Amino acid sequence: MRESCPVSTNDPAGTLASTSPQRDEANLWFGVVIAHGAVVMLFCAMAFTAGFYRLRGFWPPESARPGALVPALAGGLLVIGAVLLHVALRQPRPNRLTLAGVLGTGAAFLATQAAWLHVLFWYRDLRIPDSGVFASSLYGLSAVQAAHLAVVLVGLLRAGLRVLRGQDASAPLRRALPGWWCSTVMYGVLFAVVYLP
Repeated sequence: MRESCPVSTNDPAGTLASTSPQRDEANLWFGVVIAHGAVVMLFCAMAFTAGFYRLRGFWPPESARPGALVPALAGGLLVIGAVLLHVALRQPRPNRLTLAGVLGTGAAFLATQAAWLHVLFWYRDLRIPDSGVFASSLYGLSAVQAAHLAVVLVGLLRAGLRVLRGQDASAPLRRALPGWWCSTVMYGVLFAVVYLP
């Protein structure tokens, strides 16, 4: 009878097989940090430019300033989504209802922002290039922030598909959390630069 040989502890193949998931996760986190950092740098450059022009007095008069109520409510949706995402991560296995709430608040924010910008563009005459720096800042900052959140939502949607298949979605949700908060902070800067008096 042939005896089975024990696997050597210094087997390079076994070591590579055991460390491959950790290495893949580290690479994913590295990519997430680089991607968020690039978007934040672009957004900050635009926000600093808008702030400079605002301090120089190139902002429109009060009659041309959009209201702040709808943008404030939209920001509240982002905060609610962040809370729900934290709740999902505290559960042993994220459930469908909590994840659907996160995706719903994100989609509601994007819809609210798009509808509000549409109103400003068509009915408040905040158009490019007629309205100058104010309109450029408003639409430019909004577009960068919305595109960033849309990418985060795509990652969350993939996590939702994993939940529907009965798989663990904790890792993609943890990677989506900094992106969600990053987008929320960017919107707070946008709100302060553009909408506050």
